[in-house]
Amino acid sequence: MRIKMSAVATATAMVLGAFSTAASADLLITEYIEGGGFNKAIELYNSGDSAQSLSGYKLVRYKDGATTTTDMVAFTDQEIPAKGILVVRHTDAVLNLDASVTEMIGGLQQNGTDAVALLNGDTVVDIVGAVPTPKDWGKDVTLRRSDTTSSMVAKDTFDESDWTSHPKDTVDGFGCIGENACSFVAEPGVLLITEYIEGSANNKAIEISNVGGSAIDLDANVYQLAKHSNGAVDAGDAEILSGTLEPGKSIVFHNSGAADEFKVGTESKVTWFNGDDAMVLTKDGAVIDSIGKVGERVNWKDGDFSTVDATLRRKDSVKVGDTDTSDTYPGTSKDQWLVLPKDTSDGLNCAGESACDGSVTPPEPPKPETGPCTGCETLTPVADPATFNGEIYYSDVLSGEFANAEELKNALSVIIAKDHKQLTYKQVWSTLTYADQDPSDDKKVIEIYTGASISKYDNQTSGSGVGKWNREHVWAKSHGFPSESQWGYTDAHHLRPSDPGINTARSNNDFGACKDTGEEVMFNGVGTGNYLNKTTDCWEPRDEVKGDVARMIMYMDTRYQGTDTATTNMPDLVAVDRLTTTDEDSAPLIGTLCTLYAWNQLDAVDAYEQNRNNQVYKYQGNRNPFIDRPELVKEVYGAVCGDDPNPALEVEGDILAPESVTEGAAYTLDASAIKAGEGVTLTYKWEQIVGEEKTLVGDMATLSLTAPMVKADETLNFTLTISDGTLETTKAVSVSVINVPLALNVEFAGTTKVTEGEKASITATVTDAPEGTTYSWKQVSGTTAVYTAAGLTLDVTAPSVNIDQVLVFELMATVGEESFAKSVSIEVTNTEEPGWTKPDGAGSLGGFITLLLPLMWLRRRQG
Repeated sequence: MRIKMSAVATATAMVLGAFSTAASADLLITEYIEGGGFNKAIELYNSGDSAQSLSGYKLVRYKDGATTTTDMVAFTDQEIPAKGILVVRHTDAVLNLDASVTEMIGGLQQNGTDAVALLNGDTVVDIVGAVPTPKDWGKDVTLRRSDTTSSMVAKDTFDESDWTSHPKDTVDGFGCIGENACSFVAEPGVLLITEYIEGSANNKAIEISNVGGSAIDLDANVYQLAKHSNGAVDAGDAEILSGTLEPGKSIVFHNSGAADEFKVGTESKVTWFNGDDAMVLTKDGAVIDSIGKVGERVNWKDGDFSTVDATLRRKDSVKVGDTDTSDTYPGTSKDQWLVLPKDTSDGLNCAGESACDGSVTPPEPPKPETGPCTGCETLTPVADPATFNGEIYYSDVLSGEFANAEELKNALSVIIAKDHKQLTYKQVWSTLTYADQDPSDDKKVIEIYTGASISKYDNQTSGSGVGKWNREHVWAKSHGFPSESQWGYTDAHHLRPSDPGINTARSNNDFGACKDTGEEVMFNGVGTGNYLNKTTDCWEPRDEVKGDVARMIMYMDTRYQGTDTATTNMPDLVAVDRLTTTDEDSAPLIGTLCTLYAWNQLDAVDAYEQNRNNQVYKYQGNRNPFIDRPELVKEVYGAVCGDDPNPALEVEGDILAPESVTEGAAYTLDASAIKAGEGVTLTYKWEQIVGEEKTLVGDMATLSLTAPMVKADETLNFTLTISDGTLETTKAVSVSVINVPLALNVEFAGTTKVTEGEKASITATVTDAPEGTTYSWKQVSGTTAVYTAAGLTLDVTAPSVNIDQVLVFELMATVGEESFAKSVSIEVTNTEEPGWTKPDGAGSLGGFITLLLPLMWLRRRQG
């Protein structure tokens, strides 16, 4: 694409033009790169027909928009032949060029805000960029001079139309003029990370390759590959590279626990990454390539690109690494990688986008086994079964009271979650060798569906599963927890050794009674006692483990209630009493609950299962309560499966009760219509519920009550427990009590007209006042008077008034929290002063004005 010239660039041309005197017609800048890390370079071209000496010439930059220069390169005796090219680059820049056209200059370090000019003495010969410089005009870009006749002329001012822009770190045009890439490929050695595998379990590997054109002596400098774990800024596990790496050759590091097809090259802890660990390749401490962002702990994803559960293979076109370990990742770096399916390993040990052609170095022979199974580690116990005390472990349940089975189940969930340690999927291998060990041979484990005893070291770590055993998720992992990071995925309480073929046959089918409708599953030509109905996706295990399966499913249903999702990344798992549908394959559901309940009764807990519970507890830290205390199965699941541990009395009929009553009114609650069968004698217990307290209020079928006095409408709640002497049931009833506002008949008697200074006495009479009524008086208007009040009697001394006035007093009657008020008025007459005559019309507005005139005159005299 071409860069459009901005208004700022136009102004810049005017500034530079002012201090330019003469420009060479032959010597000019033809390419500019401002790329990642030290990838900084300038290409100079002699367009003349004779050699051009660079004596007296220099490259300068106008740093960050300054109008004064900073020297970068001062040439001495260099010469560019006719039609020749000189590329000036930073010493550590990675450019695919013939060394004969390059000059390595350590100080060449322009940024995207710096204009770069070629000067002869103080005269600007040619320039890239504008002064003052628009921000980031040339950042992360390669610019090439157009190859038209008119454009191939040196200029002392910047004309953006003379240049074409190319992506960051595009270097294939240096060494030849024009807009296009050079036709020759004469590359130095270039070291990059070319493959990165973060697959299942420990299938992890990383490849470093020489993608350049000549060998790299790795001992000439310090080349290091380091892992920055979990967002760490400082490097952790690291490998120092050594030897000579020829073009196209690779170095591979792999995880010790990876499957055989990933065991290419050298085993190294640097591969203990999980998609959130940055990988950094350095040369003498300078970053030359990286994956991820140092200081940030995330699984880096963008579209198809992912550093977790993927194989990433570097594209052939990439010749420059990602040297910025602090920028947003993956950003544009994702375009450098091919994203291949998880666990793709056929590209290890050969650079390039394609799979290797068979010339891969054979894997190193596996090391002698030292763990409990192939590729397994010896685990450190986290709990001691020998000191386990069930009375203490389950004390909150054994001593608790629960309103229903769901409350009990929630309490169990809290107990078995408390000390649960999340295992890795690799550690599950080891745990199963302890938990499912053959009681008669400590070097073997028992497969769940076949019952076969098989060597612990025949665990399937790769390749064909024939004659091997693998890890069966009894609660199918696709039903709610498909990711290894989810705790249910590695919860050993439901993981069992299984023949891979039988495991595949079971797939993610629900458990159910399908023996009569399905086909028996065969193993080595012999029936296994397991049945599969492919039409309904139903699996029925052999009788010997039906109880085991039931108690494992019930454990999972209880352990994962969706209450600690932030920790476990697990949804609420639910065992349902049906077979789930195809549309529900990924839902956190599994069936069939009540069939499993029946299997629990058919196949009781045995010594093998008890030992298994102890061994999982030893390495995972929690237990299966339905193995420790089998009676809890009925307490939690009995009611929903028709085996209620606390059956209720079955009755017919309802309580007759009014929906509402007025406060103080009598009413009845009548349960006499409730029957429990012919001739069955019932007893009754009525209780009123206030808050969380219950108060016994009656023991007959009919309860007679009086509604209480209330200050606002209120609901009364009652429960009735009905018993036949063996079983009982409870019914609830509510009655609304309607508040009636207090209203009284009040009459006043006494003196209601007095002259100022005289006394008045008022007596109130209240008809039908409720018992306990109290009375109080207060003055509500008029000039404040002196008064006394006792009960229904009010004595008032009339205050002095300037004019006739009315005093208002209020009697307040109070019953409980309700009140009723009524007011009475007393007229107070003003006494005329001596020598003053009431004017005509006194009492009218005109008279009132006449009255004011003497007062005003008097005040004026006094003044």
